[in-house]
Amino acid sequence: MRSIAKRFISVITILAMVGCVLLFVPTNTEAAAAPAQVTIIGTIQQTRNYYDINGAVCAYCFFPATLQAYNIGGKMVELTECGAGTTPELLGTNDLSSYVGVTKAYTGVLAKSNTAPFSYVFCISSVADAQPYTVEDMNAYLTALGFETTPSGLPGSSEYFIGCFGWNHTVTFSYSTQGNSYGQFNAYILKEDFSPDFGLDSYRFGSTAKAQQVAQKLALYGTGKLSRDKLKKYLNTL
Repeated sequence: MRSIAKRFISVITILAMVGCVLLFVPTNTEAAAAPAQVTIIGTIQQTRNYYDINGAVCAYCFFPATLQAYNIGGKMVELTECGAGTTPELLGTNDLSSYVGVTKAYTGVLAKSNTAPFSYVFCISSVADAQPYTVEDMNAYLTALGFETTPSGLPGSSEYFIGCFGWNHTVTFSYSTQGNSYGQFNAYILKEDFSPDFGLDSYRFGSTAKAQQVAQKLALYGTGKLSRDKLKKYLNTL
């Protein structure tokens, strides 16, 4: 019993000492919790107009030019599109209309969104010039995944089409764009005799980042790292 009591007293003493140490360790929880700024090359799009007694209020979304994962609220997220807002005191305006359809390097903070339809929002504080995403860039991305590509379009043009085949020509993907950061994509799986198996029933509209994510999923399926059921489930969300 004495041994148990001694151990109990020792534990209490250690906990008390730790508590004292913590009291004297300087903390800056606000700085630790502050989200980091990121710079993303992409395009602003206007989603709709709202009207109130003070006039029109516009809503915007942001399309990243490439697929990247970002730390948002402690979670790594592959960002393919998000809501867009501003930090007016830093950007000098809350009107993003002059940036609609323009590919730039946008700097700001990513956070969870409280309003539909986007899960995340990009609060923009500054804008700088950036090189637009090209057919050469997209072609390099797709061939690195393992696709055989057939790009068409002028070199350096923002308007292009890329069709792909992979894995015995049974995995098909295509993407066309007129604006660097967004366009139309399609994906389909063929049987060994090249008859239709499953996939998207029509083209889908989305960011280049979204198209890259779709191509990535198809490549994982082609290499056997993604099951048929999981690919079907993913395509059904598009």
